[in-house]
Amino acid sequence: MKTKLVATLIASSFLMPSAIAAEYEIEEVIVTAQKREQSLKDVPGSVTAIPAEKIDDILSSGENIRALSARAPSLNVESSNGRQSPRFYIRGIGNYDFDVNATQPVLLILDEVSLENPVLKSLPMFDLQQVEVLAGPQGTLFGRGTTAGVVKIDTVKPTQEAEGFISAGFGSRDTTNLTGAIGGGLTDTVSARLSVNYLDRDDWIENTVTGSDTGGFDELSYRLQFLLEPSEQLSTLIKLHGFHQDGEQSQAFYANAFTPGVEGLRSGFDEETVSHDGPTSYELDHFGASAKVEYDMANNTTLTSITAYDTVDSFSQGDIDGGLEGGPEAIGALGGQAFFSVNSGDGLSDHGQFSQELRLSGERENFFFQVGFYYFDEDITVDSADFANSGAQLTLTQVEQKTESTAIFGQIEYAVSEQFSITVGGRFTDDEKDLEVIPGPGSTAPAATISDEDDYFSWELAGTYDVDSDLSVYARVSTGSRGPVTLGRFGFTSQADTETITSFEAGFKATLLDGRARWNATAYSWDIEDQQLTATGGTGNTNEILNADTEGHGFETEFEMFITENLRMSLNASYNDTEISDNLLTELCSSNPICTTQDPIVDTFPGFFGTVNLVSVKGNPLPRAPEWIYNIIFDYERSLGNGTLYASTDWNYRDESNIFLYESTEFVSEDRWLGGFKVGYRSESGYDIAVVGRNITDEIVAEGALDFLNQTAFVNEPEYYGLELRKSF
Repeated sequence: MKTKLVATLIASSFLMPSAIAAEYEIEEVIVTAQKREQSLKDVPGSVTAIPAEKIDDILSSGENIRALSARAPSLNVESSNGRQSPRFYIRGIGNYDFDVNATQPVLLILDEVSLENPVLKSLPMFDLQQVEVLAGPQGTLFGRGTTAGVVKIDTVKPTQEAEGFISAGFGSRDTTNLTGAIGGGLTDTVSARLSVNYLDRDDWIENTVTGSDTGGFDELSYRLQFLLEPSEQLSTLIKLHGFHQDGEQSQAFYANAFTPGVEGLRSGFDEETVSHDGPTSYELDHFGASAKVEYDMANNTTLTSITAYDTVDSFSQGDIDGGLEGGPEAIGALGGQAFFSVNSGDGLSDHGQFSQELRLSGERENFFFQVGFYYFDEDITVDSADFANSGAQLTLTQVEQKTESTAIFGQIEYAVSEQFSITVGGRFTDDEKDLEVIPGPGSTAPAATISDEDDYFSWELAGTYDVDSDLSVYARVSTGSRGPVTLGRFGFTSQADTETITSFEAGFKATLLDGRARWNATAYSWDIEDQQLTATGGTGNTNEILNADTEGHGFETEFEMFITENLRMSLNASYNDTEISDNLLTELCSSNPICTTQDPIVDTFPGFFGTVNLVSVKGNPLPRAPEWIYNIIFDYERSLGNGTLYASTDWNYRDESNIFLYESTEFVSEDRWLGGFKVGYRSESGYDIAVVGRNITDEIVAEGALDFLNQTAFVNEPEYYGLELRKSF
């Protein structure tokens, strides 16, 4: 059925009348997926470019970076820490570890700077130029932590032209969003741009225990940039940026949101009601600075230096069990917790990330090259604390960790002929990690240290053949690695070896219907040796890193066309089949009632709530890895008076997926369709007014769960309606 839907939508587009004038051509897309400006069709790999206006649309509900989920083929984004620490998955590969020290196989890059820690990835998106999703290993140019891919965000840069905007949004749950930017030339050689974003939401979730509401938050972020161009050869871009966030509910956890033996959220579930008997809050402060220097040398050669420093201070406290503590009557009851309350928090009390990239690139008659050096250094202190329901701190355990990584890399693209080109690249990386557990007041954790290091080589080989001016085909084989990992949550130390992926893919990029349509598609398979998987929960509020071999295959397709002069359609879809190929054992949920296993039980041992079962997960799909993702967008514009009337609607589908490594009837993130719209009028004088709606069918499903105490879930954002006003100048 799902395959038929994709095929029907694409086929129907080709059956549209072809008598539409050729001037309604699909515009060329320029990307920087290979650290240089290129047409999308010239990149030998799967890259999705999401323009700024589409990002604004999907963020119009007050959502954050999680709203990118399923907006590009194979991309999934979620978080068990609410608006903090988003987790990314591409082609089914990700890491659902909730630790603020966790590493991910998807790298987030903001203005050419890699953001390593998951808390840093919480940064809001505003005044953007474009978002690019690079699927598949990106180990040659972007290095460690890119075995699955890269999410690359580029903001609007300063220019000599004086321009800016101010916008305001008001909507459901008393949400207010104010954004503005202003920029232009300060002198003939210096330009600047200031961008500011403020987001506020009132409390909207009723807590049945306290009788008060919760769920509100405030966010304020800024970005100040200076572009210095003292000569035609030299330019320096300096950026200062910061972000403050605080709120009452880091994540709304719903106790026993699942019914034993039944898939999906239980009957009577209400996302606007929680039963939390412990205090919750979260706060984050971030500051960063970067400098990009480019010097154009002789013979079309450019020397680029990118220096960056980021620091973040955060703490997030939640009622992890999600329910009111009671007696036997609370077992399995929605909002109930039968045994004992769990209220804990994690944060970064000391964090600093420094990175330096030095790159030399050049272009000759028939080839392009770039070689570079990269250095990364991060020092962090993680605070993990347990609290009583009164709010008193019971325990504190600290983890100090230092990560140092050094790499050299290079890439060459050689045009064998006018039609055929080859790309070859490689990167050598050396990683070192040192971790120390420091037991604090009330902690029973033993002092411990872990040190690990590894060096590895990643490479790629790709070829592109231009069949004609409208069709190119490509093939790519590439590798990538995620270096050794160490964790010490609440003193429970864990480590894993380097994971390495080998990926094969082939695809085409085509322009159709006299330029009115574009169709890109790729098919791929991958194998990972020693993938770093995380077993969370089980018998406690902890996690453990495991190494296991995994494999997967799938395809991605994107199609755009002008149906008429005024109507445009965009469709993308992906299919991913993943599998754990190792004989891996993990704990089945230790909640009471015990969840319904679909995996074979291979061993048992006594636990706090009764017997704990070890199950084999060999053959299971990877967690949070939906097989199917669709995204369909229709955009309509027409002139009206002294302006433009516009309307758009987007519908986004994500297939069901396992929440954990094991398969159970209950712990499933159900399939869902999310729909949105925007209808507005834009005047020639720069005024814009629009009505927006997100998740207009109010479809609520479990985004994730906690399994160590009861059947607790967290869910997606509910429906939103709002009004947006904007003035450009």
